[in-house]
Amino acid sequence: MEVPWPQCWALGLLLFFLPRSWGAESRLSLLYHLTAVTNPAPHAPAFWASGWLGPQQYLSYSSLRPMAEPCGAWTWENQVPWYWEKETTDLRSKEKLFKDALRALGRDSQVLQGLLGCELANDNSSVPTAIFALNGEEFMRFDPRTSNWTGNWPETLTIGQLWRQQADTPRKEREFLLSSCPRRLLGHLELGRGNLEWKEPPSMRLKARPSSPGFSVLTCSAFSFHPPELQLRFLRNGMAAGVGNTSGFSPNGDGSFHAWSSLTVKRGDEHHYQCLVMHKGLPHPLLVSLEPPAKASVPVAGIVLGLLVFMAAAVAGGVLLWWRMRRGLSAPWIFLRGDDDESLLPTPSLPQDAIPQDINASA
Repeated sequence: MEVPWPQCWALGLLLFFLPRSWGAESRLSLLYHLTAVTNPAPHAPAFWASGWLGPQQYLSYSSLRPMAEPCGAWTWENQVPWYWEKETTDLRSKEKLFKDALRALGRDSQVLQGLLGCELANDNSSVPTAIFALNGEEFMRFDPRTSNWTGNWPETLTIGQLWRQQADTPRKEREFLLSSCPRRLLGHLELGRGNLEWKEPPSMRLKARPSSPGFSVLTCSAFSFHPPELQLRFLRNGMAAGVGNTSGFSPNGDGSFHAWSSLTVKRGDEHHYQCLVMHKGLPHPLLVSLEPPAKASVPVAGIVLGLLVFMAAAVAGGVLLWWRMRRGLSAPWIFLRGDDDESLLPTPSLPQDAIPQDINASA
């Protein structure tokens, strides 16, 4: 089984740990999502990582491009020159640990993931996070107080012993969680406050499409918004009609998000519905009405086709004229004059005295 590689901004299987820090503006987290696979898809990396500041991805790394690079709005953060070199060194070390662990398990089609980082509590203290998952299930944690990996799975013992055999690994993990991560988080708070306070209102669209017989599906879509907290609700004639089936928040490559919600309604009843949007980037809740049906494209297609035929005829005429002139022939439209010969000049007129006189004409 091949494991597909998500894009730079894709979340791993541990995404459900992240939203706990999204809803509280007074708390912010710095988390690293790490993923290693035994059988990557063609042209896909065997290891990749993404760094997240709250809901924003700020870092990407992969074994195909083993350099830590900023993402989204954090590309313009004014960091010290050695900052990204330090991030690269740390992630290369994590890559080696994860690949060694997969080899130690000795199985095919394994996916090893980690969620490492820290979160600022309300009293500005740092709360460390070090959770590991195997094939999508949590099986191990790292306790920085004891510098030990704990869990009840047999794989926990295998990987824990392997990593403890490397003398510096427990110390480095403890130092990262308790010291390095909080310093980086505070540094981003100082240098990138504008990115963290960024508010971008959503672009909205409400569309209808046929569903089962007698029903249609309304889809309310929100594009390119930040922060990710957003509410979508349906109204029928101004009254609440429910939230529908929601997609959740999905990140874009530029640090913004997109989401949608759908609702099944009776056919012919679509225009009674609206979508109510609430977001921090909007000065007040926004009502989105159904888009009108697309106009038929036949007239436009006819105009375009006519222009193409005209251009083809003009080109053909030019080629014909060039061919006749190369051979010394007259232009084809000369024949339309009704002349008897192919001369391009009119026949010279005869002198007045050479014109025959009618014998019956008066003097």
